[in-house]
Amino acid sequence: ALYSRAGYGRSDPCQLPRRKSYMEDEADGVLPGVLDAIGFRQGLLLGHSDGASIATAYLGQNQDHRVRGLVLMAPHFFVEDVSIASIAKAREAYDTGDLRARLERYHGANVDCAFRGWNDAWLDPRFHDWDIRDRIGYVRVPMLIVQGADDEYGTSAQIAVAEQEAYCPVEIALLEGCGHAPHLQQPDATLRTIAEFAARLFALERE
Repeated sequence: ALYSRAGYGRSDPCQLPRRKSYMEDEADGVLPGVLDAIGFRQGLLLGHSDGASIATAYLGQNQDHRVRGLVLMAPHFFVEDVSIASIAKAREAYDTGDLRARLERYHGANVDCAFRGWNDAWLDPRFHDWDIRDRIGYVRVPMLIVQGADDEYGTSAQIAVAEQEAYCPVEIALLEGCGHAPHLQQPDATLRTIAEFAARLFALERE
Protein backbone atom coordinates (compact mmCIF):
# COMPACT_ATOMS: atom_id res chain seq x y z
CA ALA A 1 0.00 0.00 0.00
CA LEU A 2 1.12 3.56 -0.71
CA TYR A 3 -0.20 6.64 1.02
CA SER A 4 0.26 10.38 0.55
CA ARG A 5 0.76 12.34 3.73
CA ALA A 6 -1.46 15.29 4.56
CA GLY A 7 -0.62 18.17 2.27
CA TYR A 8 0.53 15.94 -0.59
CA GLY A 9 -1.21 14.48 -3.63
CA ARG A 10 -4.96 14.15 -3.11
CA SER A 11 -4.77 14.02 0.67
CA ASP A 12 -6.24 16.77 2.84
CA PRO A 13 -4.20 19.96 3.14
CA CYS A 14 -1.91 20.31 6.13
CA GLN A 15 -1.53 23.22 8.52
CA LEU A 16 1.53 25.38 7.84
CA PRO A 17 4.13 26.07 8.96
CA ARG A 18 5.12 22.54 9.84
CA ARG A 19 6.68 21.96 13.22
CA LYS A 20 10.36 21.10 13.53
CA SER A 21 9.23 17.64 14.69
CA TYR A 22 6.88 17.07 11.73
CA MET A 23 8.57 13.80 10.71
CA GLU A 24 8.50 12.40 14.24
CA ASP A 25 4.88 13.60 14.53
CA GLU A 26 4.03 11.64 11.38
CA ALA A 27 5.88 8.58 12.64
CA ASP A 28 4.30 8.50 16.08
CA GLY A 29 0.89 10.02 15.47
CA VAL A 30 -0.16 9.14 11.91
CA LEU A 31 1.66 6.09 10.57
CA PRO A 32 0.35 3.66 13.23
CA GLY A 33 -3.22 4.55 12.30
CA VAL A 34 -2.50 4.13 8.60
CA LEU A 35 -1.08 0.64 9.16
CA ASP A 36 -4.10 -0.34 11.24
CA ALA A 37 -6.55 1.13 8.71
CA ILE A 38 -5.14 -0.89 5.80
CA GLY A 39 -5.11 -4.08 7.87
CA PHE A 40 -1.33 -4.37 7.77
CA ARG A 41 -0.26 -7.79 9.05
CA GLN A 42 3.30 -8.35 7.90
CA GLY A 43 5.70 -6.70 5.51
CA LEU A 44 8.27 -3.98 4.96
CA LEU A 45 8.14 -0.25 5.45
CA LEU A 46 9.55 1.59 2.44
CA GLY A 47 10.10 5.31 2.40
CA HIS A 48 11.89 7.89 0.28
CA SER A 49 13.62 11.01 1.66
CA ASP A 50 11.32 12.36 4.41
CA GLY A 51 9.37 9.10 4.16
CA ALA A 52 12.51 7.10 4.90
CA SER A 53 13.19 9.27 7.93
CA ILE A 54 9.60 8.79 9.09
CA ALA A 55 9.85 5.01 8.74
CA THR A 56 13.07 5.00 10.77
CA ALA A 57 11.62 7.27 13.43
CA TYR A 58 8.57 5.01 13.70
CA LEU A 59 10.49 1.80 14.35
CA GLY A 60 12.95 3.63 16.56
CA GLN A 61 10.15 4.61 18.91
CA ASN A 62 7.44 1.97 18.44
CA GLN A 63 7.64 -1.79 18.71
CA ASP A 64 5.68 -3.19 15.78
CA HIS A 65 6.26 -6.89 15.20
CA ARG A 66 4.34 -6.72 11.94
CA VAL A 67 7.23 -4.84 10.34
CA ARG A 68 9.95 -7.24 9.23
CA GLY A 69 12.32 -4.79 7.60
CA LEU A 70 12.99 -1.24 6.46
CA VAL A 71 13.79 -0.04 2.96
CA LEU A 72 15.14 3.50 3.14
CA MET A 73 15.72 5.40 -0.09
CA ALA A 74 17.82 8.56 0.32
CA PRO A 75 17.12 8.85 4.05
CA HIS A 76 18.24 11.71 6.23
CA PHE A 77 18.94 11.19 9.91
CA PHE A 78 20.44 14.63 10.56
CA VAL A 79 20.85 17.90 8.68
CA GLU A 80 23.86 18.46 6.43
CA ASP A 81 25.03 21.73 4.89
CA VAL A 82 24.66 20.21 1.41
CA SER A 83 21.00 19.53 2.17
CA ILE A 84 20.31 23.13 3.11
CA ALA A 85 22.13 24.46 0.06
CA SER A 86 20.17 22.24 -2.32
CA ILE A 87 16.87 23.00 -0.63
CA ALA A 88 17.58 26.72 -0.99
CA LYS A 89 18.16 26.17 -4.72
CA ALA A 90 14.87 24.29 -4.90
CA ARG A 91 13.10 27.33 -3.42
CA GLU A 92 14.56 29.54 -6.12
CA ALA A 93 13.49 27.08 -8.83
CA TYR A 94 9.98 26.98 -7.34
CA ASP A 95 9.66 30.76 -7.10
CA THR A 96 11.23 31.70 -10.44
CA GLY A 97 11.41 28.55 -12.58
CA ASP A 98 9.14 25.73 -13.68
CA LEU A 99 9.37 23.57 -10.56
CA ARG A 100 5.94 24.60 -9.28
CA ALA A 101 4.30 23.64 -12.58
CA ARG A 102 6.05 20.28 -12.62
CA LEU A 103 5.05 19.48 -9.05
CA GLU A 104 1.46 20.60 -9.65
CA ARG A 105 0.96 17.59 -11.93
CA TYR A 106 1.39 15.33 -8.90
CA HIS A 107 -0.03 17.45 -6.07
CA GLY A 108 -2.74 19.53 -7.75
CA ALA A 109 -4.28 22.04 -5.36
CA ASN A 110 -1.88 20.83 -2.67
CA VAL A 111 1.22 21.94 -4.56
CA ASP A 112 2.01 24.97 -2.40
CA CYS A 113 1.25 23.09 0.78
CA ALA A 114 3.47 20.20 -0.30
CA PHE A 115 6.42 22.34 -1.30
CA ARG A 116 6.24 25.07 1.32
CA GLY A 117 5.57 22.62 4.11
CA TRP A 118 8.81 20.82 3.33
CA ASN A 119 10.96 23.67 2.06
CA ASP A 120 10.11 26.24 4.71
CA ALA A 121 10.61 23.72 7.51
CA TRP A 122 14.07 22.70 6.33
CA LEU A 123 15.21 26.28 5.71
CA ASP A 124 14.05 27.49 9.12
CA PRO A 125 17.26 28.07 11.13
CA ARG A 126 15.66 26.27 14.07
CA PHE A 127 15.55 23.09 11.98
CA HIS A 128 19.31 22.88 11.50
CA ASP A 129 19.81 20.81 14.64
CA TRP A 130 17.04 18.35 13.74
CA ASP A 131 18.40 14.87 14.42
CA ILE A 132 16.91 11.36 14.74
CA ARG A 133 20.17 9.47 15.15
CA ASP A 134 19.10 8.46 18.64
CA ARG A 135 16.22 6.43 17.19
CA ILE A 136 18.37 4.33 14.85
CA GLY A 137 19.75 2.23 17.70
CA TYR A 138 16.26 1.13 18.71
CA VAL A 139 15.34 -0.31 15.31
CA ARG A 140 15.25 -4.08 15.64
CA VAL A 141 14.70 -5.21 12.04
CA PRO A 142 17.11 -5.41 9.07
CA MET A 143 17.34 -2.28 6.97
CA LEU A 144 18.32 -1.63 3.38
CA ILE A 145 19.57 1.83 2.45
CA VAL A 146 19.43 2.76 -1.23
CA GLN A 147 21.40 5.93 -1.89
CA GLY A 148 22.41 7.70 -5.07
CA ALA A 149 26.13 8.40 -5.26
CA ASP A 150 25.28 11.86 -6.63
CA ASP A 151 22.48 12.66 -4.17
CA GLU A 152 22.30 16.44 -4.00
CA TYR A 153 20.39 16.39 -0.71
CA GLY A 154 22.62 14.15 1.37
CA THR A 155 26.01 12.46 1.47
CA SER A 156 27.36 9.08 2.48
CA ALA A 157 27.56 10.50 6.00
CA GLN A 158 23.91 9.43 6.35
CA ILE A 159 24.92 5.86 5.53
CA ALA A 160 27.84 5.98 7.94
CA VAL A 161 25.54 7.09 10.75
CA ALA A 162 23.19 4.15 10.16
CA GLU A 163 26.10 1.71 10.17
CA GLN A 164 27.50 3.21 13.37
CA GLU A 165 24.29 3.52 15.33
CA ALA A 166 22.31 0.45 14.27
CA TYR A 167 22.34 -2.83 16.14
CA CYS A 168 20.36 -4.53 13.39
CA PRO A 169 21.78 -5.70 10.04
CA VAL A 170 22.29 -2.82 7.58
CA GLU A 171 22.65 -3.39 3.84
CA ILE A 172 23.83 -0.60 1.57
CA ALA A 173 23.16 -0.10 -2.14
CA LEU A 174 25.08 2.93 -3.41
CA LEU A 175 23.97 3.56 -6.99
CA GLU A 176 26.36 5.30 -9.36
CA GLY A 177 24.97 7.92 -11.73
CA CYS A 178 22.02 8.47 -9.42
CA GLY A 179 20.83 11.46 -7.43
CA HIS A 180 18.15 11.83 -4.79
CA ALA A 181 15.47 9.71 -6.46
CA PRO A 182 16.76 6.15 -7.03
CA HIS A 183 13.27 4.87 -7.87
CA LEU A 184 13.06 7.37 -10.75
CA GLN A 185 16.67 7.69 -11.85
CA GLN A 186 17.72 4.04 -11.50
CA PRO A 187 14.37 2.21 -11.37
CA ASP A 188 15.59 -1.20 -12.55
CA ALA A 189 18.54 -1.35 -10.15
CA THR A 190 16.41 0.00 -7.30
CA LEU A 191 13.61 -2.51 -7.83
CA ARG A 192 16.05 -5.39 -8.19
CA THR A 193 17.89 -4.43 -5.02
CA ILE A 194 14.70 -4.13 -3.00
CA ALA A 195 13.29 -7.40 -4.37
CA GLU A 196 16.48 -9.28 -3.51
CA PHE A 197 16.50 -7.82 0.00
CA ALA A 198 12.87 -8.81 0.58
CA ALA A 199 13.43 -12.30 -0.81
CA ARG A 200 16.41 -12.91 1.48
CA LEU A 201 14.59 -11.50 4.47
CA PHE A 202 11.48 -13.63 4.15
CA ALA A 203 13.47 -16.73 3.15
CA LEU A 204 15.31 -16.45 6.48
CA GLU A 205 12.01 -16.20 8.34
CA ARG A 206 10.78 -19.42 6.74
CA GLU A 207 13.84 -21.37 7.84
